[in-house]
Amino acid sequence: GFCFSQMANPPTQAPTVTATEAGTLTVFYPVYGEGEGFCTNDPPADHGLSSLDGIVTSATNAECCTKHFSWQKSGFCFSQMANPPTQAPTVTATEAGTLTVFY
Repeated sequence: GFCFSQMANPPTQAPTVTATEAGTLTVFYPVYGEGEGFCTNDPPADHGLSSLDGIVTSATNAECCTKHFSWQKSGFCFSQMANPPTQAPTVTATEAGTLTVFY
């Protein structure tokens, strides 16, 4: 809560969709059979699909990866995101102080 809210770039529940990540859809869906599998909001035709009928979609890329590819030990699905989540928040120049640890 409060500690995170004081950070210059606090972590969020879901990554924000950026211009480089945005496709033409407002939902994300899984793409199987192309390597390890990933989620996208590209038009279905880009991946050989005629429609999304019968495919479970998600509101965010992270939700889609978690729902459909949680078994991936490599984290491939998350790594395909424009701004993939990290294990821990990164320190930026605006957050840096004189300490090298947070308490």
